[in-house]
Amino acid sequence: MSDRNDDDLVQKLKEAFDSIGSNIPLGKYPEEAVKVGTFARAQRLDRLGIVTDAFYGDIDKDNNKIIIYTILLFPKLDRITRQPNHDEQYYLTNEYEYEVTAYLMIKPVDVRKLTKILSGGLL
Repeated sequence: MSDRNDDDLVQKLKEAFDSIGSNIPLGKYPEEAVKVGTFARAQRLDRLGIVTDAFYGDIDKDNNKIIIYTILLFPKLDRITRQPNHDEQYYLTNEYEYEVTAYLMIKPVDVRKLTKILSGGLL
C-alpha cells in the first residue's frame, strides 16, 4: 500500500470514529436505555467499554422490545505493566441489553472528549 492510500484510510477511519462520538444517537434513542458515554462491560467478549448508541432490536417472548447497545470496547490491559495489550485493538460491537453490565454509579463520559484523546490511536 502506498502512503497516499494509508493517509486516505486513516482519514476515513477518523471520520467514521468521529461520527460515533458526536453524542447524537444514530436513530430513535430508547427512553429506558442508559445514556451515551456510560461505562459498560460486554459479557460475551469480557471487555470494558462505553455505550455509543442504543436502538430497539428484536422482540422477546413477552412481546417487549429488546434494546441493542453499540459499545466501543477498550483493549484489555496487560496484568503486569497495566498498559494496553498490543495484541488487542479498540472494537465496536452491538450487544443485547441482557449481555451488557452498565456501571451506573460512574458518571458517563463525554464521548466528544474521548474521541479527541483517542484520535491518534485508531490503528
